[in-house]
Amino acid sequence: MKWNLAMDGTFDVLGAAVGISQLYPAIDGVPLRALEVRVSLATHGGTISYRTLSGTLEISLEGNGDRLTLQAVWTGTGVAPGRIDPLASGKLHGVERFFHQGLGFGGPTGFARLPSAGMLESFALGALVAPDDSTLVVTARDQRRFQHALRCAPGDRGSAPRFSAGFATEGIPLSGPLTLPEIELLAACTPWEGLSQAARAIGEEMRARTRHPATYHWCSWYYLYYNFSEKLLEEYLDGFKRLSPAVPLQAIQIDVCYFPSAGDWLDPHPQWPGGLEAAFKRIREFGYRPGVWVGPYMVGNRSRLFKEHPEWLLRDNAGKLLTPWRNFNENKVWGLRDEETYVLDTSHPGAMEYLRVVFRTLRKWGATFFKTDFMLWGLVDSMTVKRHAPGKTSTEYLRDLLAVIRAEIGEESYWLGCIAPFAPMIGFADGMRIAADLAALWPQPPYDNIFREAEGDQYFNNVWWQNDPDAIILRNFHSELSEAEVRSFALWHGILGGSVSTSDPLHEVDPARLALWRFVEPGPEKWTGRVPYFGKDRRFMVVVRHFEIQRAWAVLVFNPCHETVMERLEIADLVGRENAAIYEWGPQTARNRGRSTALVVELAGHASMLYYLSAGDPPPPVLTLGGAMQTK
Repeated sequence: MKWNLAMDGTFDVLGAAVGISQLYPAIDGVPLRALEVRVSLATHGGTISYRTLSGTLEISLEGNGDRLTLQAVWTGTGVAPGRIDPLASGKLHGVERFFHQGLGFGGPTGFARLPSAGMLESFALGALVAPDDSTLVVTARDQRRFQHALRCAPGDRGSAPRFSAGFATEGIPLSGPLTLPEIELLAACTPWEGLSQAARAIGEEMRARTRHPATYHWCSWYYLYYNFSEKLLEEYLDGFKRLSPAVPLQAIQIDVCYFPSAGDWLDPHPQWPGGLEAAFKRIREFGYRPGVWVGPYMVGNRSRLFKEHPEWLLRDNAGKLLTPWRNFNENKVWGLRDEETYVLDTSHPGAMEYLRVVFRTLRKWGATFFKTDFMLWGLVDSMTVKRHAPGKTSTEYLRDLLAVIRAEIGEESYWLGCIAPFAPMIGFADGMRIAADLAALWPQPPYDNIFREAEGDQYFNNVWWQNDPDAIILRNFHSELSEAEVRSFALWHGILGGSVSTSDPLHEVDPARLALWRFVEPGPEKWTGRVPYFGKDRRFMVVVRHFEIQRAWAVLVFNPCHETVMERLEIADLVGRENAAIYEWGPQTARNRGRSTALVVELAGHASMLYYLSAGDPPPPVLTLGGAMQTK
């Protein structure tokens, strides 16, 4: 793989299987109108300078083999453009699929066949994949200041698809040259290999937090919702204590329900007469870490915060309050009275200090597990709003807040991000919700989104943080999920290697469902399930985890379709061995199916099968799918 520079300022990426030709930079989505182009060639690339009426863009191209780099510097007066794409309008060659990474929560993430019907957008990184799986990943390691996006669009009149990559510079003021993060192009044999390599590089640059063991916690939201109360907390704590053997939950997290209006996070709610400090104390007394939900950007129109400090709220360029939520009819958010919910402007020092006090106080009261929600509300293009203190990109404003939160909750606290953009959160969050909220019945959304996002995002699980596919529903009451659906969803969580949680009253759950919950308990060792058919057109979804001590593997095969499906899976593709002893595995079960070179699997819709593959030994009776060794 190498660069090819032309004297007219266009340039190409020449690869063995994947190539991009006739690249030319763009500003605000329009190709540069250069008054002068200067090209200087070097052994492995060179530099190109484009002089325009509004400024000069210089790009330096280097590298050969498996890694190419591009460094762009914009020199102009006044303010930066809204967007600079050093790679733009390039024609793709040899590309069959485009892997697009969603901005954050809910994606959409996955592989799209080219040519696509419309434009595809990817954030932080993306991959161009040839028919033989040869992959070119395009990324930027530094995600601190600018939102990095890649775009793939259909070509005109059936011509080759077009590719662009660059940064949202959001019209920030300039006092000198603007050096953009270095863009990397990485060649790999497969999408999984290439994306994993790029994710590791980003994680190292951004100092990703991966030191916590996989979390195994209880959250109040997905059964009680905003009806959780001090009285119910006592009931649940007493019920959990009676379980024998004990379920080793790490944390009890109180979700929405404890505040009178969004923004008034420290004010008591009638359902919590003792307040959060007393609740946290009770949780600690039962041996759990106290946890709490906060929506830092959210401000209800009936809140004390809004009444006392309307100047702390974010407004659009016309001076109108940003109002992501309006609820004028019967259903009000979380049972509160707020008709509207606004966005806090954290560029205001008063607003930032307020949040600093909120998190400092929650930590002082005893919380060591924090879930921050609706973080996407902070990623608002700076060109579209009036901030109290302008001058930064939306990514910078968001990361300013993230730094304050981490400083106040301390290094030891576990931080779970939710409804958040991924890239800016790297280095701050310990866990990240990746997909849509679950439900107690199985329409395609949200479960299709949960499974697809978990599969698509698995390459950065335990690299940027622990991925959180949402809570597991175990209860066999107040639910329309089938037995197969409950089992599939729980095993899916257990094999990924990320966060595992539930909101169900474990003390009321059927013994068989409770055994399933115990079976997905994570062990102390960190590991990440591998997706062996990543990017392949398979009907089954398959995840494999390696048990190093046992020299064995767990293989989960899940059928996301509504109809029955049968497929043959080669043992060599799954675990890299010609054959293996096969056991059908589950809570308190291990059925010997003999030795084979393949699995022939037939599953009804939404059903799954878990296998344990080894040289011959069955799974230890005390081993969980998550790698814990439980005592009986």
